[in-house]
Amino acid sequence: MQIVLRLGLFLLLTAVHGIVAGQDLSEYSLRFFGTGVGPPGQQDRILIPVDDNTPGASSSPIDVGAGSFTIEWWVRGLVEDNDTPNAGGDIELFDYSWIDGNIILDRDVWCGTANAFGVSLAGGFVRFGVDSGDFEPSNDTIEGNVVVLDGTWHHVAVVRDAVVGDLTIVVDGSEDFRSTPGISTVDLSYPDDGVPVTGDCGTGQLTPYGWFLVVAAEKHDAGAAYPSFNGFVDELRIWNVARTDAEIAADRFSVLSPSPPGLVGSYRFEEGSGTVLGDSSGSASPDGELRSGTSGDGEWFSRSVDPLNTAPIGEFLFADGFESGGLGGWS
Repeated sequence: MQIVLRLGLFLLLTAVHGIVAGQDLSEYSLRFFGTGVGPPGQQDRILIPVDDNTPGASSSPIDVGAGSFTIEWWVRGLVEDNDTPNAGGDIELFDYSWIDGNIILDRDVWCGTANAFGVSLAGGFVRFGVDSGDFEPSNDTIEGNVVVLDGTWHHVAVVRDAVVGDLTIVVDGSEDFRSTPGISTVDLSYPDDGVPVTGDCGTGQLTPYGWFLVVAAEKHDAGAAYPSFNGFVDELRIWNVARTDAEIAADRFSVLSPSPPGLVGSYRFEEGSGTVLGDSSGSASPDGELRSGTSGDGEWFSRSVDPLNTAPIGEFLFADGFESGGLGGWS
């Protein structure tokens, strides 16, 4: 009976969500060490360009933020390796304090524009925050209360619904925390005409990294006050739509077809070596750059060495109420 139900669910998801029939396991992931906090700078991270910082409408497909967006990934780590304090969980902070946790996604710009957002992990909880945009008087940070740094793999998604104007954190397919509505409706994409790097906070940004989405580090190397993430990351997906909890839950274990509606970036980290990280979506988003793909510095880890080294993509397809048998513990 369980086999029949699982097969039926697989066929349904294949038809509705664009899941690839004949699942591929995740064979590689990336391990970061939290060293991207200062000199020598720009190590232990991924950089993916969202723009070219020159005049003209030249944004890449992953320059989400003009409207609604969803960003998903798998994460594994320990609280003791990412020990920034949280605010108690299940809280909305009407400020930009997402940046005070161990930073895992950074689409911030240091001066020159307020079109920015990011995600960090604070005391094991997920923090998701947005800047005010250039025409809105406030910014916002939300913090969930589900611990995602317990040594096992967890799926995390953050959603900005620009129509309702709210922010949501979804962990392992279930809503963790949602902001008040109307808090974020303006354009948060990188300015099409660019932001000059002048060193003057009044007229331009202070570093040449604002037009990147950076994974696992604080992009500007601003120092120990803004610590980077220490742990594993796998299967990054970027959408230009606000996905529902049910949609996120339905395909988090699955390999997607290249072009489900709204998917603008899919970085599976299946290269296994080198420093180039390709997009497998149908949007032709730019390659990411891994710095540096060596031991102790943005390091590749393989499922062939230990199955727990990678996210459980392709391992489980089960309906609500079925147990997956665990998601892989820390080693």
